[in-house]
Amino acid sequence: MKRKLFTMLLTGSATLALTAQQTVNFSMGTNYTNDVYYSLPGGVIKTEPAQNWHLAFTVRPIDASIMINEAAGVKAYLASNNVADWPTLDTAGMLNNQLHNSSESWELGAFANLGTSHPDYGWGEYNQITHNVNASRIFVIELNDGSFRKFIVDEMNATAQTFTFRLADLDGSNEITHTVAKTNYAGKNFFYYDILADQFLDREPLSSEWDLVARRYDIEIPAGPMTFHYIVGGVQTNLEVKSAEVRGTIVTPADSVKYVLTDDDISNIGSDWKSFDNSTFQWSIVDSLSYFVSSNSGGIYHIRFTDFGGSATGDIEFIQSPEQSIGLDDFTSFALLPYPNPAIDRVSLPLAGLKGEVQLQLIDLNGRVVKSARTNAVLSTTEFEMTLNDIPSGTYIIHLVNEHINYSTRIQIH
Repeated sequence: MKRKLFTMLLTGSATLALTAQQTVNFSMGTNYTNDVYYSLPGGVIKTEPAQNWHLAFTVRPIDASIMINEAAGVKAYLASNNVADWPTLDTAGMLNNQLHNSSESWELGAFANLGTSHPDYGWGEYNQITHNVNASRIFVIELNDGSFRKFIVDEMNATAQTFTFRLADLDGSNEITHTVAKTNYAGKNFFYYDILADQFLDREPLSSEWDLVARRYDIEIPAGPMTFHYIVGGVQTNLEVKSAEVRGTIVTPADSVKYVLTDDDISNIGSDWKSFDNSTFQWSIVDSLSYFVSSNSGGIYHIRFTDFGGSATGDIEFIQSPEQSIGLDDFTSFALLPYPNPAIDRVSLPLAGLKGEVQLQLIDLNGRVVKSARTNAVLSTTEFEMTLNDIPSGTYIIHLVNEHINYSTRIQIH
């Protein structure tokens, strides 16, 4: 008789990933209305309107990236390399200096793309004494309603972890200044700003909770001596998520050992897994093309796209499989529930029924592993205890992995 696979008791946003093939369907909506954040073990994490922002500012302490929402028609231009020009900015010729987000890196938003190398970060220059990045260029932003704003980032303060920036009409009227703390959006990749509404948006899920995002973004297309820019709908990977493309051959999840997941290009999956037939006006999926992708929650998944609805529906379908297949007899019944929660100086995890070596990690909301341990779980083991005396108060993720499961849940430490 087959044994029962699992008896689970989970709390919060816990996820448990079983090793089995799964067909995934989700939708960006008609005309790609939404961005869809997706976790390989957990499914769709969040769906967010794609055009509710104009600017996005990095949250990471050592990053200076600032992006524009090109999918919403936002454009950026370099207007001056001299910040003293702000009061009387001359915009002649700026249309020849259009800027774009990088499609390869979250760290190279449109305003950071001019950066050649340290200490030049595009919009600003690094100060070796204060460690702040201070304004070095002035830009003009064209919004999707046809209006223009001049834009300067005065400072990214290393100590306070803040951005200070200004926006104004081209004639200098309606000037506004904002100073915003990155720490207000801890655990995210970016915070967002709606220029027309003068409103900041917290629109991303925690970076530790998602692996892929389906969205529209700009790509550069070489055409002889020239290049063109085009907005595509595709899939990009989160920070720290690695991937490997497998083209022209059919593979299985077990083949993941043959491929090294080192590609840091966030658009390695991208948009070219599909193609549009101009004679039939239908989308088709490219044959013999798939991907191995790591997950922020641990483990490697094999992905093969099977359908795409285009702008008519925004539907995306793919088959995902973890890198190994495990039979039902490999498991016995057990429950996973960290306690106490909230915790003060220790936390325990019941491991009874889970066999083999187990790796446990305590991860903060910035994705940093603050404590880790390994233990051998056997049928007689009742629990594993981790001490927390040296851990600051806050919300953390407990992540447990062995050859059979990949499990995450939140815990509060007081």
